[in-house]
Amino acid sequence: MTHFLTRRQCLKSALSASVATVAAGLPLATRAQGLDFLTIGGGPSGGVFNIVATGLANVLRQSYPEAIIDVQPGGSGPNLLRVSGGKADLGITSASNAFDAWNGRDPATPEAPIKNVRGLMTIMQSAVQIWVDGNSDIRSIQDLRGKQVSAGQPGQTSWLAFERLLAAAGMTMEDIESDGGKMNKLSWSESHNALRNGELDAVMWLSLWPHPTVRQNETVRPMRALSFDDAVLEKFLASSGGFERVTLPAGLFEGQAEAANTVGTNTILFASDTMSDELAQNITKAIWDNLEEFKATHALLGNLSAETAGKGMVVPLHPGAKAFYDAQGIAYDASSELAE
Repeated sequence: MTHFLTRRQCLKSALSASVATVAAGLPLATRAQGLDFLTIGGGPSGGVFNIVATGLANVLRQSYPEAIIDVQPGGSGPNLLRVSGGKADLGITSASNAFDAWNGRDPATPEAPIKNVRGLMTIMQSAVQIWVDGNSDIRSIQDLRGKQVSAGQPGQTSWLAFERLLAAAGMTMEDIESDGGKMNKLSWSESHNALRNGELDAVMWLSLWPHPTVRQNETVRPMRALSFDDAVLEKFLASSGGFERVTLPAGLFEGQAEAANTVGTNTILFASDTMSDELAQNITKAIWDNLEEFKATHALLGNLSAETAGKGMVVPLHPGAKAFYDAQGIAYDASSELAE
C-alpha cells in the first residue's frame, strides 16, 4: 500500500533511514503542493523501458524539482507485480501482460490476479513481427517450415505469442522443425546477430516498432516483416486478450514494399488504484505539458499523440487521467476491456 507522509516527517525519517532504503523502492509520499518520493518501474539497464522511464523521471522532475524520483530496473511483468504490491508508484507494461495478470495468468496467479492497476497513458505500440531478409522467398508463416527460426526462449512473451500465432495458422513448432528446420532458443541480440549474418532465416518477436535493432540489420541486408491472412489474425485475436490489429506501413523497412497486416499490443504507463486522483491528473498533465521533450527520449515514442494517448490500455483508466483528458478534449476508451 502507498504511504503518505508530510515533508517534515520525510526529513525527520531521513536522519535515521539509509539512502539504500530509498533505492530499494519506497512508494511515494505526497504533500498538498507536490511530491516527496516517486518510484518508477522501468526495464533492464539499457533497454527501451528503462530509457523511457528515465526520460519520464526527467520530465517529472521539472514539475516536482524537490522530489526524489527513482527509476528501478523491472520489466513488463515485474512492474505489474511491484505497482500492485505498493513497491512502485508508476510502471510500464504491455496491455497484453496487464490483461493476463488481471485474469490470474503470468505474471499473476489464479489465486492472486492483479486487478488494482489503472492506466494513465498509452505511450508506444508493440506488434507481432516476423522479420526475414527482404529478398527471401519466405512470404507467409507457412513458408517457415524447415527454416532456421528464433522466437526468443521458451516461456517468454514472444515465444508464447509465436505458439499462439502458429496455432491460429494450424501449425506447431514441430512443423517448423520438419525437413531440417529448427527453433533456435536465442536472446534478442543473439537472434538479430544471427539474422544479420544469414545464420537464421527468420526472427519472430513481440516488439516495439520500428525497432532500432531491426534498422541496424539493414546495414547488412534489407529487412521485411511478414503479413498474415485475416483468418489467422482473427483466430489469434479470439484466443489472446489485450491485442488488436496493426498495420505496418510499406516502406517501414528497406525490403517492405507492401504493408504488413499483423496484431499488436500497446505499451502503457500505469499506476495503482490507490494513487489519488489529483496526483494521477498532475502526472498526466506534467507529461503532456512536456510531451515533445518526453518523446525525444526515444524514437519509439514518436507516435504518441492525442489520438493514441487515451486508447487501448485494456485496464480501467485512472479517474485522475480521465479528468485530464476530459479537460483537454482528448479522446479515450469509454470503458475497459476488463470488468472492474
